[in-house]
Amino acid sequence: MDEGISRLPERQLLEHRDFIGLDYPALYMCKPKRGVKRDESKETYKLPHRLIEKKRRDRINECIAQLKDLLPEHLKLTTLGHLEKAVVLELTLKHLKALTALTEQQHQKIIALQNGERSMKSPVQADLDAFHSGFQTCAKEVLQYLSRFESWTPREQRCAQLLGHLHSISSQFLPGPQLL
Repeated sequence: MDEGISRLPERQLLEHRDFIGLDYPALYMCKPKRGVKRDESKETYKLPHRLIEKKRRDRINECIAQLKDLLPEHLKLTTLGHLEKAVVLELTLKHLKALTALTEQQHQKIIALQNGERSMKSPVQADLDAFHSGFQTCAKEVLQYLSRFESWTPREQRCAQLLGHLHSISSQFLPGPQLL
């Protein structure tokens, strides 16, 4: 034996008999030693890697499913059939941008009111805007109901006719931006 090793206390010397019957699964992840065949080490590496990748994909899919559930119905109706993952992400971004813009607009109104500034719009215009907003919300709810419970699709002629009718009614009262 080497003199440096023989000077070590006996307790620090580990022999083969100390390891018999012990299983060290964490050691399987280590790089193989010279005596181990490469194919065996690849297989022991591939299995945990595959499991890790599967769990990662499952987490991503679960998050996308949750985003899909959180999307408003009127955004889900803009596409036909199954919502792909990329479409769900795009619609989520669109919705978040709209919410951010709305929040910023409301924040500006709050600041203006706190500073005592009067609204630039006349009371009549503010009432018309509120009516238009309510009309849009109602029209969206009608379309959601028809698609969900009456199986209407946005591409059907009767759906297009209803949208046209709602646009014409909206334009009679409000000469402003189009409905929906």
